[in-house]
Amino acid sequence: MRVSKQFPLAVHSLLFVAVLSSKKRVTSALVAESTDSNPVTVRNIFLKLSERGLLVTVAGKNGGVHLAKVPKDITLWEIYQATETNDVEEIFKLQKTSTSCPVWKNFYQILYLHMVSAVNAMKADLE
Repeated sequence: MRVSKQFPLAVHSLLFVAVLSSKKRVTSALVAESTDSNPVTVRNIFLKLSERGLLVTVAGKNGGVHLAKVPKDITLWEIYQATETNDVEEIFKLQKTSTSCPVWKNFYQILYLHMVSAVNAMKADLE
């Protein structure tokens, strides 16, 4: 299964905000330094998290971020959904072959059930 760097970066960012936002203004530059990432990458993660209702961003010179929810109410699955796809075919990236091939057609139907099961197991574990 493919998971980009965005998911762990988003988890780190939210934990960073949860721990430090009451003590100091948390910015993309501060999180980028903490994660050895580019501030633009962190801002893109912030945008995705705010679109999912996990983070509140305040723009401008004195801006920053804070959690939109109590930390215990944020699941890893919510963070995953904000940054990754849960589309089975996109996660597993199976090579497409001819739909007329009897081996591929049967193989794909059987394998697809297992792939769906794997994604559902991941969801259950992250919730």
